[in-house]
Amino acid sequence: MGDRKKYVTHLFDGVIVEQNLSGHFEPKSDAMPHTWRTGKHTKGQFKQIGQVFLTENGQMVAVLRQTPLAFNQRHDYTPLQRWTSEQVAPELLKQWL
Repeated sequence: MGDRKKYVTHLFDGVIVEQNLSGHFEPKSDAMPHTWRTGKHTKGQFKQIGQVFLTENGQMVAVLRQTPLAFNQRHDYTPLQRWTSEQVAPELLKQWL
């Protein structure tokens, strides 16, 4: 094993969101929860439930829950690309929480 650097990994369940006409993010009408993980190259930091992140495919996702992930299981999940400062109002996420 040697000197390989481990980094903290977490799972994030979330739903895909889109901007409404007012510029606020809200879940897509057909949104279903999916799971992503932080990775070594994930930019930014997680702050709270409802925060929006960008996936590697360019999708915007609002966080529903965060759970720890064992480092050796990280390859079972798709990494997220970066955190944004955008937020989805908690009342818009209630049906998934």
